[in-house]
Amino acid sequence: MTAANRDPYQVLGLSSSASQSEITSAYRRLLREHHPDTRTRPRSSNPAADEHLQRILSAYALLRDPEHRAAHDRAVTERAEAESDVQPRRRPEAPTRPATPIRIRVVVRGSPPPQGPPATGLWVSPVQWHR
Repeated sequence: MTAANRDPYQVLGLSSSASQSEITSAYRRLLREHHPDTRTRPRSSNPAADEHLQRILSAYALLRDPEHRAAHDRAVTERAEAESDVQPRRRPEAPTRPATPIRIRVVVRGSPPPQGPPATGLWVSPVQWHR
């Protein structure tokens, strides 16, 4: 497998600056083209086509999540910097948490006042559907 086959942007036929809607559009287009149900002979097995479909599915699974996509882009950038013998840029330090936790008071209109604070986290009452 070549590097081009492993790069999710090239598998989907996109540049690394593609928007989320472009990624979704390319994925759906390729899925329609390569899905086993749309092949001319659905009963025959085609391992190469199945492998290409798996690459498409893997590429979209990586790029659809913004956090995974950012981590992938950072890893590619770091790998390129390491290969080019350029001193890697220093990573910015992670923001520190405040000394006191941030408290958010949630008030829901039309509900009885709570007897005390919720045991953990944010408390939300059941959803009431309106017709």
